[in-house]
Amino acid sequence: MKKPLLFLLIMLTVSIANGAASEWRIDPDHSNAQFRIRHLMISDVAGMFPTITGKLTLNDDNVSDSSIEVTVAVASLDTGVAKRDAHLLGRDFFDAATYPAMTFVSTKIGTTDQGLTLYGILTIRGHSQPTVFTVTDLTKPLKDPWGMTRMGASATTTINRRDFGMVWNETLDNGNAMIGNEVALQIDMELTRQ
Repeated sequence: MKKPLLFLLIMLTVSIANGAASEWRIDPDHSNAQFRIRHLMISDVAGMFPTITGKLTLNDDNVSDSSIEVTVAVASLDTGVAKRDAHLLGRDFFDAATYPAMTFVSTKIGTTDQGLTLYGILTIRGHSQPTVFTVTDLTKPLKDPWGMTRMGASATTTINRRDFGMVWNETLDNGNAMIGNEVALQIDMELTRQ
């Protein structure tokens, strides 16, 4: 049996055995969102959003009917360079003063031999687009030293920033764009069972 399907069966067994509601919360102290984009077409620049919240509602009878919601605080952006962060948070990019949060709300969860697939709506800067995340690194639920049940996962996708209203760019002398349009996103989550 493939690992993701085995993982789901274990989750269902734990849920039914415990007789508890199957709701999980993202632990903001142990979760974050990251991005990577091409700079000058010669290297990648990365950044992260360390402040994320959300919940997973697990349907015990049908995993595909489960749902997840994730909210990312845009102002928590950190690329390690204050001047760059200020530009990214301004109107050329995230316009954090007007749009303080990015969200992903799933519409369907699919299973494959390789893992889970999250289908849903990603909203950035007031622009909403259908987006598909691939879920990897699923872990089995475990009890932490304080008696809480936890599990972890990573979700990845690639988006075009222009689809979300971030169109700023400059053309270099050689004709290259200063930054690429494709952005790799990764959300690393640790969830606690409620």
